[in-house]
Amino acid sequence: MLRGHSDSPKLAETPPPYGIKSELNFPGIDQAFSTDERPIGITFYRSKESFFLPYHLLQTARFKDNRITLVFAVAEVVISGRGLHLLYAQITAQLVSRVVEQGERYSAVSDLLVHIRAIEEIPREK
Repeated sequence: MLRGHSDSPKLAETPPPYGIKSELNFPGIDQAFSTDERPIGITFYRSKESFFLPYHLLQTARFKDNRITLVFAVAEVVISGRGLHLLYAQITAQLVSRVVEQGERYSAVSDLLVHIRAIEEIPREK
């Protein structure tokens, strides 16, 4: 091997470690949720804030009347919108890595099957 030449991959070409996303900015509202093969939890995005809850803290999930209620050990998360059964099925299979609140205004112009109107985080009492 000649000096200055390397056959090893550059740092920028190396994929991120397992469970780490390479995205650095907040996701856009054009995609209500995303899935991965084995995510360790769900990152919930609302307007200018986000929070993460791992799947191992998920105790129960319920779908009723276009609302998903997720009960984690530390908080309850209520997701409301339309077409949420698909999201519910993906969450119960533990495939969802990200859920994005799209808001009421985007609902009128969106023709997507799944629309997340609101995400509410309710801390659980100890």
